[in-house]
Amino acid sequence: MTNAYKIEVDSSRKLFMVTVGGSFQISDAGGLAMAFLMEGSKIQSQTSEYTFVADLSKLENVEPSLLDMLEQAFKMYSSIGFKKLYVIESKSATTRQQIREAAEKMNFGGEFVSNMDEIA
Repeated sequence: MTNAYKIEVDSSRKLFMVTVGGSFQISDAGGLAMAFLMEGSKIQSQTSEYTFVADLSKLENVEPSLLDMLEQAFKMYSSIGFKKLYVIESKSATTRQQIREAAEKMNFGGEFVSNMDEIA
């Protein structure tokens, strides 16, 4: 997956959205992290006003070698100070389980939902 991720800041709705799809690979991790930092810097002083949404609904699989990175991502998301945290779960049962396990290990304080309509 090359650049099959997108990060958007919706100032009017106060949303910080990370969308990831396809088969996430080690080669994607660095670019996603850099994009996250660049977009995150735009709302740095207002993070507590924003809701974080990770849309993983189209994520097909996560390489086992990336599970540690996934855990650290959940830890980071929880520590930044977003108003609320949501993860739109993958449609793949295996990937959904990987994501939930990684989040649980890091005591992720967010909520898992099945689609954007469930986000308040």
